[in-house]
Amino acid sequence: MITSRHSKEIIKLPNLIRYFSSKLKPNVKLDEEISTNIENAVIKPRNHPGRVKPRVVTLPDNVLKAMVNVAEDHSVKALIENGHAFERHLSCRLAPTEQGELKNIKRALLQEVLTAETKSNRKNDDEERFQQVVKDKLQKKLRRVVYNWTAVNYNGYNSLLYLFARFAPDYAALVRIFSEINTRDVSFQPKSLFDFGSGTGTATWAANLYWKKSVFEYFNVDSSRDMNDLAQLLLQGGRGTKSVNLKGTFYRQFLPANNVAYDLVVCAYTLLELPSLRSRLQTILNLWNKTASYLVIVEHGTNAGFKVVNEVRDFILNIKDETNIGHVFSPCPHDMICPRFLTDNTPCNFEVSFMSLPFSGPSSLKTERYSYVILKKGKRNGNDPQWPRIVRPPLLKSRHAICRMCTAVGKLEEVIFTASKYGKAAYRCARSSEWGDRLPVEIESDTCSKHDQDDNNS
Repeated sequence: MITSRHSKEIIKLPNLIRYFSSKLKPNVKLDEEISTNIENAVIKPRNHPGRVKPRVVTLPDNVLKAMVNVAEDHSVKALIENGHAFERHLSCRLAPTEQGELKNIKRALLQEVLTAETKSNRKNDDEERFQQVVKDKLQKKLRRVVYNWTAVNYNGYNSLLYLFARFAPDYAALVRIFSEINTRDVSFQPKSLFDFGSGTGTATWAANLYWKKSVFEYFNVDSSRDMNDLAQLLLQGGRGTKSVNLKGTFYRQFLPANNVAYDLVVCAYTLLELPSLRSRLQTILNLWNKTASYLVIVEHGTNAGFKVVNEVRDFILNIKDETNIGHVFSPCPHDMICPRFLTDNTPCNFEVSFMSLPFSGPSSLKTERYSYVILKKGKRNGNDPQWPRIVRPPLLKSRHAICRMCTAVGKLEEVIFTASKYGKAAYRCARSSEWGDRLPVEIESDTCSKHDQDDNNS
C-alpha cells in the first residue's frame, strides 16, 4: 500500500526529472575556423578574435597637455579634488520620475498621511491647521521617496570639473567600443561622426584613434555653450595654439532639423540628462533617423544607466518600418528581450581599465563600468556567427574555467570548460577570455531553464 507521504514523493518526481534534465551540460563546440587556425598555429587561444582590446586605455599626450592649458588660472589639483565629488553625483543620477508615476505616488502617500493624522489627536485641530500638517508631512515623505532630478548646470567651472573628472573614463569606454566596431567590421570607414551630448569631445578624440584618415566631418551637439567652447579649445590644444586642424569640426547647441545621415552616431552619458521618457525616446528616434550605419549609446554601468540603455534598445528594435529597421551589433548576440533585465536585479554592464590623470600624483590604474549598446542599420547578416558574450568575470579554477554568457537564443548560460569535456583549444580560449569578450563557440543547447538563469545571476 502506498502511503500519502510516498504518493507526494511520486507526484514530485516529474518535477525533479525536469529540473535535473535542465542541468545537463550544453552542447558547446568551438568555431570550426577558429579551431583550425589554432591547430595550425595561425592564432593562439589567448588571441582569438572574440577578445576585445585594448585592455588598458591611456590618454594621448596632446590631450594631457591641452587639459593643463585650458585650466588657465584654476588650480589643477583643486579641479581634480572637486571633480571627485562631482563625479560621484553624476554616477548616482537616476532617470526623472514620470508624471503619471509621481501622481500615483502622491495619491498613495496622501492617503497614508491622512489615515495617520486622522487616527491621532490632531483630528480635533481646526481644518486649516490640519491641512497644513498633512501638506508638510506629505512633502517630507515625497522627499524621501521620490528622486529629486534636476538638470546639471554645465557652466564654465562645472565644464572644467567634468573635463578633469570624466574625460579619462568616458574616453576609455568609447575607445573600447569603437575598437570592437573597427575590429569586427574592417570595411567600415566612416566619413562623418555625429555626437549628441558631445560634452568635452571624447567621441571625436576616440574616433580619431581608428578613423582619423576617413572622417572629414565631426558634428557635435551639446546644450551647454561653455562645454562646446571647452571642447573646441581642448581640440586646439589650449588658448593661443592650433595643434589640431579643426576643419570639418562643428559645434551646435541644438539638434539639427535637417535629414542628413551620419555614418557613426554617438550618444554617450547623455540619456539620464533628459527630463522624461518621452524626451529620451524622441531623441533616440531622431538620432536613429540620422544614422547611416552605427548608433552607439553609452551610460554609467548602474541600474539606472542600464535601464535607459535597455529601454532605447527595445524601442529601436520594435520599429516596424522595413526601411528603418536595425539589429544589435554589440554587446548582445541577439535581438530578443534582455535576459538579465527579465531575471535579475543587477545591470548588464562591462568594465574597462584606464590610466588616471598624472596631475595630482603618479598615474594609476582605474576602472570604469559602463552599459552600452551598438545598433546597426539593416537586418542582421546571415554570416554573423553570433558568438556568446561573457557577461561576468570568468571564474578560473584548477583545470576548469566557468564562463557566464549571454547566448544567441537570448538566454544566460553558465558553462564549465575543461579540456576533457570540450577540447583543449576551447578550454584555453575560455581560460584566456575576460569579461566583455565574445567566446568563439556555438552553444546548441536550448535547455537553459529559470533555475539556470537564477544560478547564473547569483
